[in-house]
Amino acid sequence: MEKIHCALQIRLAKENIFFGPGVVSLLKFTKEFESLNAAAQKMNLSYSKANKMIKGAEETLGFKLLDRRIGGAGGGGSRLTLECIEFLEKYTAFEYELKTISNELFEKHLNKYK
Repeated sequence: MEKIHCALQIRLAKENIFFGPGVVSLLKFTKEFESLNAAAQKMNLSYSKANKMIKGAEETLGFKLLDRRIGGAGGGGSRLTLECIEFLEKYTAFEYELKTISNELFEKHLNKYK
């Protein structure tokens, strides 16, 4: 039987939430497949929904997350920009630290309920 634990999901927002676990997964799959379309398929999202998620994050952050190649004889594709890679690294480090602190606070305050 699993014990009670703290489960955080970190999301970033301005007026609205624009970045969180869904966008992170989409970017990681895009990196793996070098294709936003393939990443969307892996996540059972329509391409238009995936594209909207990326565009919304790009607009809010003020930089491109993906370098896109238009399809054709050689096929299209997408790669993470250097700014995106750096942002993902910083977001992941931020998320890790928050989860570490939240686990410590859980132990401090709710340990007896595990």
